[in-house]
Amino acid sequence: MGSGILVLLLGVVAILFCPVTSNTHDNVKALLTNIFTTNSYNKVVRPAADQSKPIILYVDLNLIGITDIDEVQEKMTTTASLFLLWQDDYMKWEPSDYNDTFILYVPQKNIWKPDIALENGFTKMKELGDDFVLAPITSDGTVSWLPYEVFETKCSINIQHFPFDIQTCDLVFGVWTSSSSEINVLLGNRGVLLDEYQSNGEWDLITTSAKASVSQMDGAIVTFSITIKRKPQYIIYNVVLPIIMLSLLSVFVFALPVDSGEKMGYIMTVYLAFAVFLTIVSASLPVSSTMSLLGMYLIILLILGTVIVLITTLELRIHFRDSSHDIPKFLQRFVRLSKMFRCSKSKRKINDVSATEASRSNGTNETETSSVEKIKPSNKRAFEEPEVVMEKLTWPDVTSAIDFFCFWFFLLATITLTVTLFLNGYIESNI
Repeated sequence: MGSGILVLLLGVVAILFCPVTSNTHDNVKALLTNIFTTNSYNKVVRPAADQSKPIILYVDLNLIGITDIDEVQEKMTTTASLFLLWQDDYMKWEPSDYNDTFILYVPQKNIWKPDIALENGFTKMKELGDDFVLAPITSDGTVSWLPYEVFETKCSINIQHFPFDIQTCDLVFGVWTSSSSEINVLLGNRGVLLDEYQSNGEWDLITTSAKASVSQMDGAIVTFSITIKRKPQYIIYNVVLPIIMLSLLSVFVFALPVDSGEKMGYIMTVYLAFAVFLTIVSASLPVSSTMSLLGMYLIILLILGTVIVLITTLELRIHFRDSSHDIPKFLQRFVRLSKMFRCSKSKRKINDVSATEASRSNGTNETETSSVEKIKPSNKRAFEEPEVVMEKLTWPDVTSAIDFFCFWFFLLATITLTVTLFLNGYIESNI
């Protein structure tokens, strides 16, 4: 009980010796009247007591999000707010004179502001912020200004590794009219702030950087660099995979029999689909002398498609060629080579025994027809080995061999091209 009374007494003593003070609206009104009326604050006058010295302007960027990257117009759209800090010598007061009023909130239109602007903007230059934005001002004259904007900036787009590309875009802020001897722009302590950053569905934020510089042409500027990497899933699912499927379909024209009469219509449909995809992809990329990875892939597939169309046309002409035309020897070797790879043996018949048995079973002693050619072994063991009879090759056999070799050649070429090109592009973009 005694200890509780002691604590209560100590609390009362603390309250008596540490009185709580609070400023009222009258104190704020009196302060504003003193600054803007009594001292005739003029927002046109640069707020430096010594006009020969520059005002130091500190700039930070609070990045909220990356709204869009327009590859065709080479434009980046970001949502961000600037954090600008400077000293206003005409906004100082003693807090004790105004019942401990340490801070004021004044609309930005009522105070002096630096003529800072986005120098690499995509649209016309305009004033940052809005009239309703309040600028906090402390008793020592420190002014904080936080204009919130949607910035549209020029950005040089490098499409060489598209869709695995990495882009670096800059936001350049500088004083437009005042010289560096009047306003010196420096980088703040925080650079690019990402506390409120919201991720983008198409781009990943990799790194950010900031630097301040002074040049005779541009004066004092601060450059904020944003490095982003494209998320390739959308392009792969909606563009690359359909293209790969079309490329495989174009190869399977060689699995279609010539006698079906559908070869030419089939390959022309696939070829036109390639041309449509190339048009779509080209329309989504900037006009540049640099060929994109995906554009190069489409052009190569278009070339392969053109070759396949030409081969298919020649096949149709060869297939229906008159049998009176002899097949050249190199084409005969070509056909036999295809049969060897397919493990397909030529028709063989035994000379005497097989012929005798065949004649007995058929009730006839007719000899072999003139459509086959007999090849008799000339060595001493001829009586031990059967006589081999090879069938005569026709032009459809030639087109069948062409289909076999072209199918595997173009299939392997398409797979190798796809894996090599995209894997190499992915590796190079991440170096």
